[in-house]
Amino acid sequence: MNSPKSYDGLSAVVFLVGLHEGVMPFVAKLWDGKPKLSLPTRLPSPAWWLVSASVIVVGFLLLWWIDSAKKRRFPDT
Repeated sequence: MNSPKSYDGLSAVVFLVGLHEGVMPFVAKLWDGKPKLSLPTRLPSPAWWLVSASVIVVGFLLLWWIDSAKKRRFPDT
């Protein structure tokens, strides 16, 4: 990756996927809704929250890893 903007774009994609596939199912289940494009809500009851929680954790770890890689590659930004 040749510019800091590419790291920012990758971070934005990871954040949006984590938000939609990780956080959105929890919010939707609170109001008895079902997002149409959210894959974890199509799973049975004990599995959907495990998948959503793991998406949140993996998304957080990826964001941390991308940020540290950006700081290592471009220390002045």
